[in-house]
Amino acid sequence: MAPFRLGVVGLGHRGIHMFELATTAFPETLQGVAICDNNEEILKATVEKFPNATPYNDFYEMLDKAELDVLLVETPAHCHAAFCVEGRKRGLFVFGEIPCVATLEEADALWQADANAPKGFFMTGANPNEWGFVEALYSYYKQGLLGKPYYMEAEYIHDCRYLWPSTPWRRTMYPITYCTHSLGPLLRITDEDLRQVSCMDTGAWVEGGENEHDLMTAHFHAPSGLVVRFTASFINNAGCGHHSYRVYGTEGYFERLSSRGQQKPITTFNSKKLYGFDKSTIVSIEEQRPEFEARSKNFGGHGGADFVLWYTFAQALKENGPAPISLKAGLRMTIPGIFARESAKQGGKLVDITYPWD
Repeated sequence: MAPFRLGVVGLGHRGIHMFELATTAFPETLQGVAICDNNEEILKATVEKFPNATPYNDFYEMLDKAELDVLLVETPAHCHAAFCVEGRKRGLFVFGEIPCVATLEEADALWQADANAPKGFFMTGANPNEWGFVEALYSYYKQGLLGKPYYMEAEYIHDCRYLWPSTPWRRTMYPITYCTHSLGPLLRITDEDLRQVSCMDTGAWVEGGENEHDLMTAHFHAPSGLVVRFTASFINNAGCGHHSYRVYGTEGYFERLSSRGQQKPITTFNSKKLYGFDKSTIVSIEEQRPEFEARSKNFGGHGGADFVLWYTFAQALKENGPAPISLKAGLRMTIPGIFARESAKQGGKLVDITYPWD
């Protein structure tokens, strides 16, 4: 089988990293043939790094001329849905980053484009779903060791001020809409869609800038009574690691705390169903997936999770699907943040969450 022809739109740090990882780690499956960015200086600089890929500064010209099989979309979070929609309309396999969409209109358009595409599938690039401790959480749940989750928490605490010069959109973004890194891992252990949300916004305290949002926290609710709390802050002085999770189940408890100063991240677990684990026990599971460590250590990227994404995607390409992390999974972890933002704008009013498949 000839390699699938891969093109990328968006040549920021992330776009270059993911394009290079895909074509270097999986050359038998993915051949990098086209790169695209509307910034001429960035495009010229990137040509030297990928001399075998044809450069384009017009996205539609790349689609018309490059004869792509696979489209990698690496534009900023607030503007990549349109590229994904066009790729799926043309029957390309599309690898799209998270959050999947920025508006409900984009969600409907992408859902319809994917449903009506003549071939291919959409892959959600949710690397947090592939961390080792998240895979452990999923395994405990599937074995019944946690029982039924009834309350879950996630935190995304990342002081992004150092990124403002290169990604100015981060300064005034609503952090609650960047919920995929947190909801994605938790939604792996429930088939329920989140259906209601109440969200509060602190406003700007640290820098005091106009339209800044230091911290937002939301409570989501599912029909069974499951409650999920999510807190996001991208302007803060916390000095801690980025991602923490807690799962309260009827038969056990799981917790992943990010680093705290000199304190390293820690994962703990207990279960009434497993002999010797009736009390909270530290488990030696980090971001890296041991089963992929030998191959992924040379490629890096979010504790090896980027490699796992491409590995599972490459396998799915060869088998013509399904997508390892589907569009529906991506929208389930994206859309709740859009409604949370609207709740915050209304002072925490409880609002209903709807999805394109309703």
